[in-house]
This record gives sequence, C-alpha cells and structure tokens, in this order.
Amino acid sequence: MKQGMFQILLFVLISFCFVNNFADDLDDFLIDAPLSKESVLIDIEGDTRAEFDIVDGLTKRKKTLEESLIIPPKYNMPRTFGQPVPFTAQLRKGAVLTDLKSGKPFRVKKPLVVKAELVYLGSKDVFILNKSGEKRYETRAENAVNIENTVRLNPDINPLIVYTDKKKYGSTDEDLKFSHFFSYHIESIRSDYYSTIFRGERQSATGNIFEVKNYFITDRFPIQIGFNINAHFGFWEDPELGIVTWRGVFVGPSVMRTFWQKPDGRWNFHVSAFQSVYHQSKKNPDTHNYSTLGLQSEIEKEFDTTYGPVTLGLSYRWSRSSIKDSTEYLENEALKGQVIGFGAYLSYRYNWSY
Repeated sequence: MKQGMFQILLFVLISFCFVNNFADDLDDFLIDAPLSKESVLIDIEGDTRAEFDIVDGLTKRKKTLEESLIIPPKYNMPRTFGQPVPFTAQLRKGAVLTDLKSGKPFRVKKPLVVKAELVYLGSKDVFILNKSGEKRYETRAENAVNIENTVRLNPDINPLIVYTDKKKYGSTDEDLKFSHFFSYHIESIRSDYYSTIFRGERQSATGNIFEVKNYFITDRFPIQIGFNINAHFGFWEDPELGIVTWRGVFVGPSVMRTFWQKPDGRWNFHVSAFQSVYHQSKKNPDTHNYSTLGLQSEIEKEFDTTYGPVTLGLSYRWSRSSIKDSTEYLENEALKGQVIGFGAYLSYRYNWSY
C-alpha cells in the first residue's frame, strides 16, 4: 500500500515538471523565435504602436510651433478706465466759455479760480462747475490751468497770481480757428474831389459797399489779425452834369479787438487798410481810372442770435486817389484828391475751426 502511494506521487511530480518545461518551450517559440516569410503570425500591436509614435511626434512638433508663435500680452495687468474727478482750476484771462443751457459763448475778462472737470479722461475740453457742483459751462482744457496741488499745499491762494501749465512735450495740438464777417454798408460820401474832376457843384455822393473781413482767431492775444476784401458801388448826381457812377475792388490787412464782453454779445473795433485792385468812374462819354489807397475804422455791437452772431456798426473811411488815365483832359488839381465817407452797416459773423 505504501509502495503504491509512493509510485503515484512520483508520477504526479514527474508529470508536473514535464508540463512546465513544455510550456516554457512554447512561450520561447511564440515570442523570441524570429518570424519567417511563411509565418501567419502578424505583430499588429507593434505596427500600430509605431504608426501612433509618428503621429504623436508630429503633434508635439505642431504644438511646439504654435506655442512659439503666440505673442505674449503687452500688459500683465488688465487695463482699467476711471472717471474724471473735479479739480480746482484757474481760468485764463480771455478764455471763451460756452453756456451749456443757452449755447451762447462769452469771454472771461480776468483770471478766475473755479472748479472744473474733464469731459472724459484725456479730453481737450473741460466742464466748469457751479457752486452746487453742476456742469454749467464748457471750454478748452488749455484755458483751465489745474492748480489742485497748489491749493492743497496752500489753501489761502492769492487769486491775483496767474498760473500756467508746464509743457510736457515740445509741441501742442491746437485747433485753427477762423472768423468771417460778411457786411453790407450804406455810405454818405463827401465828394469835393468828384466835383473838382467833373467840374460840378454837388458836394455829396452815396455809396454801397459789400465787404468780407477774415480773421485768424487766437485766445493768446487780444488782437486778431486778418485781411479784408470789399467792393464799392456809388453814384454822384449833379443837377447840371447828370449822374457819375463808379465801382472798385479793394483788398488789404485788418485787425480786430473785442473790448467789451457780455453774455449776450460783445463790442468789436476794426481797423483796415486797403489798396485798389480796380477803381473806375464813368460819365458819358468820359472814363477815369484811379489808384486808391485808404484806411477804414469800424465800431460794432455784436449780438448772439439763434442764426449766429449778427453785428450792427458805424464806419469811417478815408481814401486818397490819383488818376492813372482818363479819356479827357484834366487840370492838375484834379489829378489827386481825397474822399471821406461815413456809413452804417449790418454784418453776419461765421466762425469755424480746423
């Protein structure tokens, strides 16, 4: 019995060792043995992995290229926009303010300390606030000098001190402002000269003038500089000789000074010089051509209306003429002479900026 059991255990042990050796040989054959051309075994997993390795490599190169093309942001922190804060300012003398309610402009006659606020951050215009902090007027930012820091250091500010902004840069960006006056004059002329030329008796004549005065406007100077062009039409009627007519075109420089400023208007004073481009008189059958040089002064009251500024004024004109050529013989005393005229006029003012 014992011998039988021993034989059975010995058989099982030998069989187990044989099976293990066979399994090891089979694994070596399937994995390590090289495949021949006739082999039907295909390493699908190996080929697929190789293909994916190529794709992964291309994907990594594309990602690296995209990352290299990304431009980093200029600012690490997000940009923030604030609101304008009221500040203490001094208005320049001569600054032009526009009333936000009526739209009417008027000029500041002396420096004033006020509260101001930019229309928006970086704006070239500012609001002028009233005592309640409400926006009442608007003007250019250059007209309101910021003195907030000065007031903080010394609250007892002297209002007679004139403050100026220090230029941060070497140039300024300012609008060019222009103003045009379109005028119609009615003039009464003392015509001693014409009576001498035409040998008549009448000492007065009537004239009409169409004039355009053009100015370059600046707030930095009280006097505005420009030029004028005007056309004259007139007639002299003598009871014995009949009617003598004349016409002329004149050009020359002009200056203007605004010397009284009110919310509803202003007073202006003009002085112009003029030289004739064309000046001719006619009395059938004779014609006379003149060279004329003169001066003209005007004082006017300017009113702000819904259609724009309108002016009413008085004018004084002095001119000296000399005859260049004539169709008739004239005595020496008729070759040169002066003409004086007094007139009233109506004009319309047009302003624009560039």
